[in-house]
Amino acid sequence: LFSILFLQSCQNKNQSKSSPVAKVDSGKKPEISNDSNEQITLVKDFMKWYIKNMDMLSKFDAIGGGPADAKENEEAENYYVDFKEAEKYISELKKSGFLTDNLLKNEEKLFLEADQYYKENPENDGPPYGFDYDHFFLTQEAFEEDLLNIDKSKYVVNQKDEFNSEVKFVLPISGGYKYSLKKIGSKWFIEKIESAK
Repeated sequence: LFSILFLQSCQNKNQSKSSPVAKVDSGKKPEISNDSNEQITLVKDFMKWYIKNMDMLSKFDAIGGGPADAKENEEAENYYVDFKEAEKYISELKKSGFLTDNLLKNEEKLFLEADQYYKENPENDGPPYGFDYDHFFLTQEAFEEDLLNIDKSKYVVNQKDEFNSEVKFVLPISGGYKYSLKKIGSKWFIEKIESAK
């Protein structure tokens, strides 16, 4: 009898240890998950990669025209999409290994929509339509300083099913986010990024 009580006591001690990462599953009690840690690491690593590689990504001049491309004493050319540069930009995003093909196709779609808009609504001044904010941090404001807050923020994982999950968090400067993740094979990828309150 003593050994049974001792074993139960040891099991209860192991179960009572807490972790800062909780997996929330549609109303069930939170439980600790290796997948949760992997998902949070994916989100953090993507943000760090993106901020670190912003200068390299911005060198792909996918949106041409406007005041930035105007030569001295010449009127600025109307905005247009340079699809060769857009393809290079999307290729670099793909090489990062963080994003699903679906998210990358949505980026391609943004370029196609912008191209159509520029043809129907020629303009050469102000921020170019569809590209007046950062598509991954969803803001017009400078967000690079939030790099210091990425590891400090609290992340909440909502596991939808075996292959779909959400990670929500707030960065002090940029605001709240919801990353929708998809498991492909044995690895998690970012499927969608949205603002969250």
